[in-house]
This record gives sequence, C-alpha cells and structure tokens, in this order.
Amino acid sequence: MNISEIMKANFILFAILFSTFLKAQDTYSYISDRRFYGPEDLIGYDFRPDHMEIPEEWEEPLSPGDYSFGISHSNLYVNGGDIKGVYSVNNINPTEYGYKLMLMNARDPTLQGHLKVVLNKYAQVEALIFKRSTKEKEIIFFQAQMKEEMWEKEKKYFTYKYDYKVSRPDSIWGQKFYPFLRIHLDQDGVQERLQMKDSTSIEFVERVTVIEKKKKSRKKQKDVIEETVLKNVAGVPLVADPGAYPPIEVENDTLSEQKEVVKVKIVKKYFVLIRSILTYEDGTSEDKTWEIQLKNKFTEYETNGPEPNLEPIEFVLAGNKKGQDVSIFLTKKGTVSSISVLGKKYLMRGN
Repeated sequence: MNISEIMKANFILFAILFSTFLKAQDTYSYISDRRFYGPEDLIGYDFRPDHMEIPEEWEEPLSPGDYSFGISHSNLYVNGGDIKGVYSVNNINPTEYGYKLMLMNARDPTLQGHLKVVLNKYAQVEALIFKRSTKEKEIIFFQAQMKEEMWEKEKKYFTYKYDYKVSRPDSIWGQKFYPFLRIHLDQDGVQERLQMKDSTSIEFVERVTVIEKKKKSRKKQKDVIEETVLKNVAGVPLVADPGAYPPIEVENDTLSEQKEVVKVKIVKKYFVLIRSILTYEDGTSEDKTWEIQLKNKFTEYETNGPEPNLEPIEFVLAGNKKGQDVSIFLTKKGTVSSISVLGKKYLMRGN
C-alpha cells in the first residue's frame, strides 16, 4: 500500500468514527462549547467554523460542515475545498496565543505547514489559522458565536459543572445529570458535542424493596380459676377475703390460639442508568438505556488534571461486573465536573 492509499484509508477511518458518533452534525462548533486546558484536550475534537478569510484579500461565510478540522493523536484531518487531506502532526507546542500544530502533508512530505489554535482568556478556541505549506498564505477560520436564544435554551437544559455539589459520596443517589459533551475513550478519544434532541442523561438510582415474611405462632392460653368458698373447722362455709387467695392459673392446650408474626426485611440496590437517543449516518435513530448495577462502596482518589485542581477528586463506584465501574470527577468546589462509565467520559457544560 503506497502513501496515498494509506492516507485515504486513514481519512476514511476517521470519517467513519466521526459520522458514527457525531451523527453527521448539521451545526457549527461554537466558541463556548469547550475549554482546552492542554494539548490533550484537542485530541478527538472536530472544529466546524462558520466563516473564513485571508486578511485584506477576501472573506467568505460557511455553512455547517463546509470545512472541518479533526485532530487525532498523530494526524490532522481537514475536509473542505482545496486543502482537504490528511496531515501528519509532528508535534503540538503551547504558545502565547494557544497551540501550534506542526504539519506535514501525508501525500507530499515536502509540503510542511501548521495549524494555529487561537484561545481566548477562557481557554476557548476562537479561531484556527491554517497554512498548508511555506509557499502558501495563512487562512483564518473563525468559530461561531452562539445566538442568545440558543444559549438560554441550552443553559436551562444541560447540567453545568457547578450545579451539583457532592457533600458526601452517597449523596449522589437520586441525582440526574444532562451532560454536554461525550468523549469516546474506547474510540480514539473522539469528542461528541451533545444536542438537546439526543436526550442523553445519567441517573443514579437507589431502589428500596421491602420484603415481608409472615409466620404463624401458637400461644397457650391459661384458664383462671378463683377459689372463693372456704370452710372453717366446724364445716361452716365462710366468705374469704378475695385478696388473700390469688387466682389459680391452669394451662389449657385446647384453648390455644394462632397469631401472625410479620418480619420486615429492607433490601437496597444501586444502579446507574445511561440514556441516549442515537442517530446513525443513514438517518435512523435508536432510544437506548444502559442499566448497570453498582455497589454502594466509594473509593476516593486525588487526581492531577492538566490545570491544577481542575478535577482534584475522583470517586469510583464499583460495578457488580468487571469493567462497569463508574468514576465521578469533582471540581475543587466539590461539584460534579464529569462522569466516566462504559468507555465514555461525559462532561458537564463549562468544561
């Protein structure tokens, strides 16, 4: 297989991953969608700008998907116009404006260029500056600004990373989260920006079952005989003091009765429910729910993220089966920032 065939195969593979998990998105990638605290946050992300320009020459608006830039561990996948292709990423260097990817064209190694990732003060990407080779001019691709109406709708729907505080580990039960971004850790880290129509949610459920066991028991009754008539030495009946002679109790099995004894047993079981409407490339959709039984046992770890104390605490809930553990990552304020389960990492909005 020559270099051209390898390039084509890699591009097809990456396209399949994105079309499967990103559902052929018909939206832009917005500035406010994601924060990039380190080069590793770029891996698996698909940038879909809304306009492009060469300064002082021309400017052109773009429809969603006209151009896209997908970054993997070793390649930059560019779709759109004359610059479409697979470019090898030699390295990613932090800069004063963000990050710079040094590129080499997989088809023609003599073509070496770069992709500049420009961040704002919130670590969000505002623009991409692409240069295919040293002989060509830089093209600036701008990320879209989200409209106020859409911002307000999504603000009410998605869970923000500071919404839920976990004061103690078991306070997670009964909570339901609507994540904003899904990272497919089991598929090269492809990052999927979720939409409201996906109805993706993660719910932690405690189910309490009360089991009643009824048992019949027999209890012996007692006959009470009061001896109240006495005689003196002369045989004359006397009325005795009732308090001087206590009643005589006689057990009588024939008069026993049955009583029901109810014993109550409380059984608690714990689950995480992951629900999402999956839309495939052919336009079909499927409403799926994954239910995983968990143990009510938390293990706490201290973690070090790319930004100090970004997600300093990780609680791990053990699953009943191997590979079904759930990790809950907290911010330095003790709120839920992200959740990992079944090879996916779900980020709350604001990450």
